[in-house]
Amino acid sequence: MVKIIIKPNSVKFPELMVKLSSQFTDVSFKMRGKQMMIAKQSSTTGAHIMIRKKKITVAGNFPTMGGTILFVLSMVLLGFLVPLIIYFFVYHKKMKQLEEEIGTFIAEEYQVI
Repeated sequence: MVKIIIKPNSVKFPELMVKLSSQFTDVSFKMRGKQMMIAKQSSTTGAHIMIRKKKITVAGNFPTMGGTILFVLSMVLLGFLVPLIIYFFVYHKKMKQLEEEIGTFIAEEYQVI
């Protein structure tokens, strides 16, 4: 998870979405509710972007609710160990890479030093 400290109330979702869309052409961005933006690189690789009053948080995650529910359901049915091993070997590296790329770009644009 990448946390970026910003000036209070200085960043809005529409402005951030335009900048991210122009920088990352292979990633699609959409809103999920009022407080969360989803970056989707593929059907299994994505990141959640949340703007709070004094910080922006970027967390690698599954881009769809279906993917998240499927992962949680597999953890319940198969136990925790097997799905976690599969997650870390197959998905985690790609999600972490996307999270770092988006977090670095947002930090360069908005971070208060």
